[in-house]
Amino acid sequence: MFDIKKLSLGVRKGLLIAGSASLLTMPQVSAQTIEDNEETEPTERIQVTGSRIKRVDLEAVSPVTVITAESIELSGDTTVADVLRNSSINTFGSFRGQSGYGSGASASSEVNLRGLGAGATLVLMDGRRLPGLGYDGGSSSDMSMIPMSIVERIEILRDGASAIYGSDAVAGVINIITKSEFDGVELGYTFEDPGVDGGNSNQFNMAAGVTNDKGSIVFIAEHANTQEVTDVAVNGEYAGTSYSTFSPVANFLASGSSTLQFNEELCGEVDDTVNVGDRCGYYYGNSTWLYGASEKNSLLTKIEYDISDNLHFVSRFSALQTSTDTRYAATPVSTSTLTIDADNAMNPYDEDGSIYFRTTSLGTRDTTTEKTTFEAVAGLEGYVELGSSEWDWQVYYQRTNAKEEVFNYNLVNDTVVQDLIDSEELDLFNVQGLSVEDWETYNAELLATADHTGTYQSTQQRDIIDASISGEIYSNEHISISAVFGAEYSYLDFEQISDPESGLGIISGGSGGDDVYASRERQSYYTELAVTLPYEVELSAALRYDGYELEGDTGEDISTAEFSDTVPKLGVSWRPTEDLLLRASWGEAFRTPTMSEMFATISYGFPSAYDTYYCDTLGYAESDTSYCSTTQQHLTYYGGNPDLEPENSESLTFGVVYDATDNLSLELSYYQYDYENKIESIDVDDLIAVDTDGTSSNIERNSSGQIVSITSGYINYAQVTTSGLDFTANYNLPTSIGDFGVNLEYSHVFSYEEEGIDYAGELFFPDNRGNITLDWNDGDKWTASWRTLFIGSHGDEYYTYYEFADNYFKHNVTVSYQVNDNVKVTAGVNNLTDELVEFDPGEWRGYDDGLYDPLGRTLNFKVQASF
Repeated sequence: MFDIKKLSLGVRKGLLIAGSASLLTMPQVSAQTIEDNEETEPTERIQVTGSRIKRVDLEAVSPVTVITAESIELSGDTTVADVLRNSSINTFGSFRGQSGYGSGASASSEVNLRGLGAGATLVLMDGRRLPGLGYDGGSSSDMSMIPMSIVERIEILRDGASAIYGSDAVAGVINIITKSEFDGVELGYTFEDPGVDGGNSNQFNMAAGVTNDKGSIVFIAEHANTQEVTDVAVNGEYAGTSYSTFSPVANFLASGSSTLQFNEELCGEVDDTVNVGDRCGYYYGNSTWLYGASEKNSLLTKIEYDISDNLHFVSRFSALQTSTDTRYAATPVSTSTLTIDADNAMNPYDEDGSIYFRTTSLGTRDTTTEKTTFEAVAGLEGYVELGSSEWDWQVYYQRTNAKEEVFNYNLVNDTVVQDLIDSEELDLFNVQGLSVEDWETYNAELLATADHTGTYQSTQQRDIIDASISGEIYSNEHISISAVFGAEYSYLDFEQISDPESGLGIISGGSGGDDVYASRERQSYYTELAVTLPYEVELSAALRYDGYELEGDTGEDISTAEFSDTVPKLGVSWRPTEDLLLRASWGEAFRTPTMSEMFATISYGFPSAYDTYYCDTLGYAESDTSYCSTTQQHLTYYGGNPDLEPENSESLTFGVVYDATDNLSLELSYYQYDYENKIESIDVDDLIAVDTDGTSSNIERNSSGQIVSITSGYINYAQVTTSGLDFTANYNLPTSIGDFGVNLEYSHVFSYEEEGIDYAGELFFPDNRGNITLDWNDGDKWTASWRTLFIGSHGDEYYTYYEFADNYFKHNVTVSYQVNDNVKVTAGVNNLTDELVEFDPGEWRGYDDGLYDPLGRTLNFKVQASF
C-alpha cells in the first residue's frame, strides 16, 4: 500500500505542473528535468494543468505556459496584472483601469486572452474560481486584486476547457498557484519609480510558515500603495487636439442651425478654455488623472494537516481590500440636453436653442472605489481501495463574499440646472457683463444646488461544494485506463444597486440605473478518461454537464430562466521518441450570460443618432434640419434580457514539443477558435439602420414617423473566429563564467474575423507579439536578466482615416544579488531606452495603454530578508 506521507504535501494535493515546454524561469526547467528529480520519490501520478486525472508524464495534451515567481522577479513586472498583460498570449492587450470609467471599472484590471474578451478567460486561484467583477455582472476577474507576494507561479492553459472547468473557459484558463510549505519568516519591500511624475509605488510583505511531517501553516500579508499619475504628467498641457464642446464657457446652438455661438470675451480667460474657431473648446486633459491613487491590503492563510495516513485536511482563507481614488474632468451636462427659450432674459441670442455646458465650478469628478473580498476554502482528501486500485477522493467547500462600493463626487442633477435656466437665474453667457471672476462666483453659487454624489454598490455571495474521485480503472503491461468522476453545486447571490437619481436618467457625469437583484444555482457533473496505449500513445476524453436555474427582479416582474450545456473535449498525444511529443485537442466551451446581461432593471439615456428612416426614406432631411442631425438625441431604454442563451465555442489545437538536446527545448502550437452566439449590447445606430420601413418592434415612432423611444439591450448574435501560432524556445548554456538561459515566447495571429471583417494586423489588433529573455547566474550570488517585449506593427487597411503603429520594443533589465544567507537585493530598470508609446488616434489620450506602457523609464528596487 502506498503511504500518503511519503509524498510532499504540495505534490499530494495535486501540484499543477506545466503541460508544455513553455516554462518561463531562470534557470530554465523542463518537464523532463522535473521527472528526473522525482525519481527518488515514489512513482506516483500527479495532476497536470488542464486535466483532473493524475499522471506520471507531466507533458499533457493541452498546451500550458508556466510563469514562476523567480522569472517574475527578474522580469521587472511588479503586479500580477502586469505579468499577464505582457504575455504574448494577451494578443491585443487588456483593459487597465483608468479615470473616466464608471461602476468601479476605473479601479480594475482585466486579462483578455486571444482577444476573445475578458469574460471568456477563466481565472482560478489554486484551481478554484475567483469572484467576478461587479460592473461586469460577475463575469471577468479583477487581476489588480491579486497580491504579488502570494504567487508561487502562474499557469496559463492556452486552450478552451469548459469540459474540465465549466463556464467561461473559452479562450483559456489562468491558474494562480499560491505559496505553500514555507518554513521561517520572510520580509520584503519593493519600490517602483516611473519616469513620469507620480506613479511611485511601495509594497511591503511578510510571509511566515511552519512545515513538519504532519502538515504546514503559511501566513502571508501584503500592503501596497501607488500614487496617481496625471494625464499632464504623461502628455503635457494642452497635448493633442481633444477640445470638448461641453465647456465652462457655454456654447449655444440655435434650433435649426449648425453654427455654435459663445461669449468670445470669456473664452480663453476661463481656465482650460480655447477659442478653436467654431466653438469655445475645453481641454479636459489638463485636470484628469490617467491612473488613480490606490492602497491595497491582503492576507492569505493556508493550513494543511494529515489527520491520518489516508485522510488529509486542506484549508485556505484570504482577505483582500483595495481603495482607489480617480479623477476625471468636471461634469458636462450631457445626459439631458439643456435648452433655453428665445425670450429668456439670460439668452443674448434671441432664439430658441440648446446649450453645451460643463460645471467646472463644482470641481473635478472624483471617484472613490472600495473593494473587499473574503474567501474561505476547506476540504478533505484521501484515498480508498477499490478492487486492486487505490482511488483518490476529495470533498471541498468554498465560500466567497465580494463587495464593491463606488462614490462619484461632483456629478450634476440636470433637472436642477434646467430649472435654474428656466427661472432666468443662471447666467451662462454673462448677459450681466460681470468680470470673469465675479461671473464664475455668481454661477458657482447657483450650480452648487445641482451638485450630486452618485453611488454604486455590488455584492456577491457564492457557495461551492464539489467532490471527485479519480483512479485507475484497468491496466496491464500495454494499456492503462484512468478516470475521474465529479460533481459540483454552486449558488450565487448577486446584487448591483445605484442611487435612485442616476437610475432616473437625470444625472450627468456618472453611470447607473441598471440595478440587478438576481441569483443563480448550478449543478455540474463531469468525467474524464485517459487511455495509455502501446507506442507511447495517449487518448483523452472529457465530458461535462452544467445545468443552471436563474431568477432575477427586472423591475417589472420576477423573471426566471433555465438552461444547460453538455460539452465534450477530445485529445491525443504521441511520443514517437523520448524527446518528441506530438499532440492535438478539440473541444467545445461555453460562457453563461452574466447577471446584469440577463436581469438588469430598466434604465435610460439619450444617445445621439441620425434617423435614416424619417430623414432619408420619408424625405424630411431638408425640411426638418433640427431633427435630422447626427447630434439628435433619442430616449433609449436599456435593460437585461432574461431570454439570453449561453455563448458557445469550439477550439482546436495541435502542436509539437521537442527536446532537441539536454539544453534546448522547442514548442510550436497552432490554435483555432470559433466563438458563436456571443452576447453583445445592440448599438442605437444599428437598430435605426435596420429599421428600413419604420416597423421595428425596438423603435416607437409618432404619427409623423419621428422616433419617440428606442429599446436596446443584449442579444446573442456576434461571432468571432481566430487562429494563430504560438512558438516557444528555451536554451540553457553552462559556461565557466556562469549559466546562461534564453527564452523566446512568440505569438502570431493568422486571422481575427468578426462580422465578416478580418482585423488581424489592423490598428488596435497587432498580429505579432513576443518576448525574449536572456538570463544569467553565477551559481552563487549574482543573477541578471535582460527582457525585451515586442509588439508588432499594426496598420490601417480597413479604417483608412487612422494611422500606422510601428514595431514597438521595450527593454527591461534586472540584477539580483544574494548578500548573505538571509538578505537578497534586486534592482532593475523597465523600459531602459524610454520608448514612447505608439500613437493611437482611436483613443483621446493618444495611445492604447492596454497594449503599451505610458509611464516611461521606470526604476524598481526590492529587498528580501529571511529568517
